Formats: sequence, structure tokens, C-alpha cells
Amino acid sequence: MRKVHKIIVSCVIGLTMLLTPIISYADDNATNTVASLTLSDATKMALAHDETIKKASAEIDRTKSLRDNAQDAVQFTPAPGNVYGPQIEVTWTGLLRADLAYRSSLKNYDAKIDTVELDVCKKYWDVQVAQEKLDVQDKLKQQALVNLQNARAGVASGAVAQSTLTLAEAQYNQALNNYNLAQHALDDAYTAFNQVVGLDPSARPQLTDEVSFEPLQVASLDTAVSQVLEEAPNVWQAQQAIDLKQWAFNMMYSSGTYTPYDAREKELEEAKIDYETVKKVMAQATRDIYYQVKQLEEGYNAALEAQKMAEEKLRVANANYSAGTGVKADVVAAEVALAQANEALDELVRQHAYLKLAFEKPWAVSSTSSSSSSTSSSSN
Repeated sequence: MRKVHKIIVSCVIGLTMLLTPIISYADDNATNTVASLTLSDATKMALAHDETIKKASAEIDRTKSLRDNAQDAVQFTPAPGNVYGPQIEVTWTGLLRADLAYRSSLKNYDAKIDTVELDVCKKYWDVQVAQEKLDVQDKLKQQALVNLQNARAGVASGAVAQSTLTLAEAQYNQALNNYNLAQHALDDAYTAFNQVVGLDPSARPQLTDEVSFEPLQVASLDTAVSQVLEEAPNVWQAQQAIDLKQWAFNMMYSSGTYTPYDAREKELEEAKIDYETVKKVMAQATRDIYYQVKQLEEGYNAALEAQKMAEEKLRVANANYSAGTGVKADVVAAEVALAQANEALDELVRQHAYLKLAFEKPWAVSSTSSSSSSTSSSSN
């Protein structure tokens, strides 16, 4: 049995477990409607439900069998740089390829887990963001209704022109439309989340885990990028391809037929170029994520201050209304402003938490979409 990687989120989620218990968990829960879900539970369900992980596990067994078979066929271990007969070279390079395929399958399995863990975090938080956006639209709808009621009363008393009422009616209808759009967005977010964790599309579990803001601590960006390059599966595979091409370069019959020196030299050169390209792309992706994280951190204090100001304005509006010196419309407007400030701050915090995870394992970001598609297809 294979141990699942850990992924650390801001709210501290421990995910060390074995694949077999994960699958059992899915059998018990995946098709049932649940009232609430923590992020940890959602991640367990997603890991158990994802077909790409099951396929990657089967691929490990398949490539191991092929590697073992290729190893049995090797009767002699060549030394690098020496010339051997076609049979020895073909058999040896066959083992090297089979061994690389097996080790690549192990790396791929771990990468699939990284991808699913990151994807379920994003979709979990996407639902929470969509819910808060719906709450904001509900507040705006209430505000538009109060304004409409005031306009109707003003027209009835002759204090307000008919054009003001017409405008208030249009604004209320727009508020209703915006609310419906936000509801659809929440439904879409839930559908995407449910597909990942294996719940029925109509399920609406309450997602209970909140995220706290914790700045990313990086002593040296260069060191962090180097660490990512050491762990990135695609960089590792590109390096292994060089090693394999190096053996092939020294063996003119490694392909089964004679391969000219120049051709073998170019194949090795191309493998090295591929390796440098993969490293460069991964390093740049890591740096890009880092700068996105820092940009969000710079905006956090401003968003927090905006929230505090909105809270104070609501406090003042409530006090004035209670004292008879304010009107209900001012209270509703202050409630709307606070809801908007809360939503903006919470969305920033969730985006920050997601990017912090992505910074640790940026290879999981690029494959998130394909993982989601595979999961969705298997659900259908």
C-alpha cells in the first residue's frame, strides 16, 4: 500500500493515510448527502473518488511487472563507455527504459495526489467565496427594495417625482437579476465541488472550515525555487531522460539497429535542451506565484482597514437610527458596505491560502484543470 502525500493548508489539515482506507471512506460517504464537510474530509473524499489516482496506482503495478520482466532478461551488466553486441545493448537499454517508466509511474502517482489535493482546496474555497458573493447580492437586493419602498411613498405623498420611482424600480429589478446570477454562480461552484468529492450534483453541504491569513515566510526566493526544482516531477523526468540518452549515446545498437554517432549525439543534446527548458518554465512559474502571493499580502492591510471602517460606519448608522436621527436606508447601506468589505477580505485570504499551497507545489497548478475534467468525466 502506498502512503499519500501530505498537504499543509493554513487551517492545518493532516492527510497522511493509506489508499485502501481512502477507498473504503468513499464507499461509505461519496454517494450520500452530507450536512457539512471540513476541508480534511473533502480532501479524503476527493482522493478516493478521483479516477486518475486509481489509474496511476494501476500503472505502478503494470510498469513494475514490465520492469521486473526486463530485469530477468538481463544476463550481463554493461560498463559505461564500452562497446557491446546488439543483444546486450538492446536488453540493457530495455531494462533502463522499463525502470524509468516504473519510477516515473511512482512520481506520477504522487503528482496526481498533489493535483487533487490542491484542486479540492480551490473548489472548497470557491464555494465559500460564491456564497459570500450571494450574501452581498442579497444585501443589495434588500437595499434596492428599501429605496423602492421609499420612492413609492414619496410619489404617493407628492414629495418625489415619478422619474425617481421609475429609476428605483429599474434598480430593484437589476438587483433581483444580480442576485439570481450570484445564485447560479453558487450552484456552479457547488457542482464543480461535488464532482470532485463524488457527491450528488444537488448536494449542498455546509463547508465549515475557515482560512486564517498567514504571510508566506521565505528566507530566500532562490533557495525556495531550487527546492521546487528538486521536487518537481517533470524536472526529475527530464533529468532522467538525459541519463537514458547518455547510455544510448554510448551504445550504437541500443535501439535494435545501428544508430549513427551524430544521431545519438543530437538525441542527447535535445534531451539536455528539454531539461533546461523544463527547469526554466518551472522556475518562472514558481517565481510568478511568489509575486502574486506578495501582492495579495500588500493588499491585505488595506482590505482589513476597509472592513474596520465599514464596521464603524454601520455602528454609527445603527446608533443614529436608534436615536431617531437616522433613517433605515442609511443602516441598510452600511450593512451592504460591510458585507462587501467582508467578502473582499475573505476572498483575498482564500486566494492567498491557495497560492501559498501552489507555491510549494507549482506542478500541481498546471494539471488542476485536466484533473477536474477527468474526475467530471468519471462522475458522468
